[in-house]
This record gives sequence, C-alpha cells and structure tokens, in this order.
Amino acid sequence: MFKRLAIIQIILLTFQVVLYFGCEKFQHNPHNVERPIDRYIPFIPATAIIYSLWFPLIAVYPIALYYSSPLLYEKYMVIMVVEIILSVLCYLVYPTTFTRPVPPNSLWGKSMKLIYKASYKGLNCAPSLHCSSCFLIIFITLTCPNMSLALSLTFGIIAFLVVVSTLTTKQHTVIDLVSALFLFIVCLILYKFIPEGWFIPVMNFIKG
Repeated sequence: MFKRLAIIQIILLTFQVVLYFGCEKFQHNPHNVERPIDRYIPFIPATAIIYSLWFPLIAVYPIALYYSSPLLYEKYMVIMVVEIILSVLCYLVYPTTFTRPVPPNSLWGKSMKLIYKASYKGLNCAPSLHCSSCFLIIFITLTCPNMSLALSLTFGIIAFLVVVSTLTTKQHTVIDLVSALFLFIVCLILYKFIPEGWFIPVMNFIKG
C-alpha cells in the first residue's frame, strides 16, 4: 500500500511542477504585488530552512493522512488538485512578481540565492501555493480526529511556520498570502460541488 501511495504522490507532484513552471513560458508583463506593509517584514535568510520544509511536507503529509483517515485523504487530494489548477490559472491571467532583496554573502544567504534561482523568472507569486497548501494541511489536520497528537502538532506547526517563512524569506508578499487564503476558501466551497465517486479509481488503486 505504501508503494502505491508513493506513486500517487509522485504523479501529483509531477503534475504540480509541470503546470507551475510550464505556465511561466506563457506569462508576460507581470504586475508588482509588493506593498508598503511588506517593507516592515524583516528579511531573515536563516528561515530558508523552514521554507524548504514545505517540499518534504507536501510529499509526506498525504501518506500519513491516509493511514489516519482515508476519507480525509481523499478530500485533501481533491482540494489540492483544485488549488493547483486554480493557482496556475491565476498566474496566467494575472502574472505577478516583485523585487527580492539581495541575500548576504553567508551560508543562509547562499541558500536563499539557490531558492530564488529555483523559479527562473521569479513569477507565480499570488496566490502562493506554499501558503494555500499549508492552509489546507492545517485545516485537514484540525479536522482529523484519528491522527495522533504528535503528528498533528508536527504537521500543523511546520505548515504554520512555512507560511510565515514565505514572508521572511521574501519569496512572497502579504498579498500573496491573503490571496492564498482566499483561494483555499474557494476550493473548500468548490469541493462540495464536485461529484462523488470520481476519486474512487485512485482509492481502489491504493487499496490494491
């Protein structure tokens, strides 16, 4: 079962990466989303390590969730796919960017330079997929009674810190975070209108 869950995760992450970076080829004339409030948020390169925890988080969390609640796992996966699709549509319709600060010549500064280079155009800011996916993780974790307290606290705290780190690493602005929260709420509403049963083949594949 674990191997099948891992396959589903690889497919989902590949789908996300292809759409996320692929849409940058079609984006032109991005809008600057930086606002005065963003200048009051300190640039803390050391939080790059927290920001980077998002990658193992979105890879591991769904698998742990499945073992706690297959029903919530299905809900998580459906909403996550909707979040990815709607985010990319936003990036295409209204591309955004802003000027990142120059990282210092230190260990963490060099880490930030690597993170900045990961998005070769520096686009796809609003809504932040880092934030919207973390809002989803926090919400699902809070509504999962079968997940152990240790796991719930671990995933919830990491997700919250990742959201904060998107601002302190200057990867995102306040507008990116707010729009991600709005997107997450919209996805929760849309979930109720998605026909039941379409995810059954995936669940059957996992169960073998």
